[in-house]
Amino acid sequence: MKKNFYLLLFVMLFSFVASAQRFEYQLGLKGGLGIGFLAANDDDIVSKDDGFNYKFGLTGIYYFGENYGFVSGFNVIGNKISYKYKIIDFVDQIMVETIEDRNINNTYFQIPIMLKMRTDPIGDNVRIFGEIGYGLNILAAQRDKGDFDHPYRDVCSSLIVHLGAEMEVLNRSTLQFMIAYDDFFSNMMSKGNNKMTVRDLCLEIGFLF
Repeated sequence: MKKNFYLLLFVMLFSFVASAQRFEYQLGLKGGLGIGFLAANDDDIVSKDDGFNYKFGLTGIYYFGENYGFVSGFNVIGNKISYKYKIIDFVDQIMVETIEDRNINNTYFQIPIMLKMRTDPIGDNVRIFGEIGYGLNILAAQRDKGDFDHPYRDVCSSLIVHLGAEMEVLNRSTLQFMIAYDDFFSNMMSKGNNKMTVRDLCLEIGFLF
């Protein structure tokens, strides 16, 4: 009985070690540029312009299978979006309407938590991959333009979706090209009844070691 137990323990340990040899860790850098879109339910926003966004940071991938991995890291995200805001005042009991140019210019620290799925190699060293997950965004800087003050939340959430291709280079390194969609789905505003969110779409390039 004891021999069978030790034999079973040995087989389980051997299987774990053999499986662990297939696990792979990769660390790297990435960055990207793109456009941002403002979504708001404020009726006083009369028009919105497509904005500019950038992203750069560190990424780490732990592959728990040949084609599946866990992705996390640290990103710096900048959003700059302009819009026109309607202001109504009363002067001598006469309603005066003016249009003010406003500008959102925020920087966030983001911690992503994503699942990565990739295909088997196509040809010698190319794979198609997708990533989906959650982003925790911490407001790092606020530089609004205009005579107003936006009460932003210190923390907001986003849905992250990546679709791209990767190529093995220099033996074990990986070069990535991807289209990245980042939807700040939770309300950025901390006060009032109005909801304001940002959606980013950008092209990212990464290099993993």
